[in-house]
Amino acid sequence: MKTFDPKSLVIGVLITLLAISLLGMKDTQAEFDSVTAGTIRIKDGGSMIIESKTGEILAMITGEGPGGGYLMVMNQLGKSVVTAGADENGRGFFASFNDHGTQSCLMGTGGNGEGLFKAFNKHGDPNLYLGSSTDGGGSLSTYNEVGKETIYLGTGSGGIGFLKTANEYGKMTAYLGTTRSNTGMIVLCDRDGLTQWAETISE
Repeated sequence: MKTFDPKSLVIGVLITLLAISLLGMKDTQAEFDSVTAGTIRIKDGGSMIIESKTGEILAMITGEGPGGGYLMVMNQLGKSVVTAGADENGRGFFASFNDHGTQSCLMGTGGNGEGLFKAFNKHGDPNLYLGSSTDGGGSLSTYNEVGKETIYLGTGSGGIGFLKTANEYGKMTAYLGTTRSNTGMIVLCDRDGLTQWAETISE
């Protein structure tokens, strides 16, 4: 006649519960007050999310950005204020936004591999560009509230430096720079951008 062993029954129940726990571990979420580790590896383009006490997302790091890794930080209103990562073309960028979620600046890499910085007004319209010119040299441009370039300072074709100003309509009003023969040159224009006075240094 078999006797009932309570100890064996308890051990059997514990083993069963442990097996169920291990089998279902992938579908459960664990909560910790703190985690200390030398390396945390997130596979398959997963994400790391930081939430507030009320459940709003404050920051996120993900491997599924526009062109790869992506970092985003939000303010208390849920608006993105900082983003950084790889864009859709695989180039690095850093962007910041004002409290309404409108972009205020962009720092990154242009289409030809050059570095650039752009600043925007409160409406998100560009008002400053610092980077490379179309000829490959450095340049600085400012824009008015309607997007017209008002100042250009940079390097032109042939490696010459020059400063150009424009009126509110984007028409050139003055040119101070270098001629193709590498001498100094000053040009003044009317409101339509037509030259009215010019002076150059003869060779």
